[in-house]
Amino acid sequence: AGGKTFHYRDMLSLFGLECPPLRSSELWEDTEATRVVTAPAPLDLVLFGKEAYGAHVGVWVGTDEVLHLCAEVSRPVVWPLSEFAARERYATIVGSKTVLR
Repeated sequence: AGGKTFHYRDMLSLFGLECPPLRSSELWEDTEATRVVTAPAPLDLVLFGKEAYGAHVGVWVGTDEVLHLCAEVSRPVVWPLSEFAARERYATIVGSKTVLR
């Protein structure tokens, strides 16, 4: 339906965080703008997939909730981790990263 597609970088920018325009594998390898975290906090990035290459990226928004562009409904949605786990392509979490301020 036209218009701009939501991107995790758009969400971060609303809170004054800037993340370079990296593909998921580049994001996972990045150490200049982001760092790996073991437990995500609000506004951290969560990568879902079998590996970092081609991973789906969402924004952690709260306890067990991730905002992401959902291909199934063609718009941004907030899902609990159980919704990701119920789908094979999202069932595995590659890891989480925080954007350095």
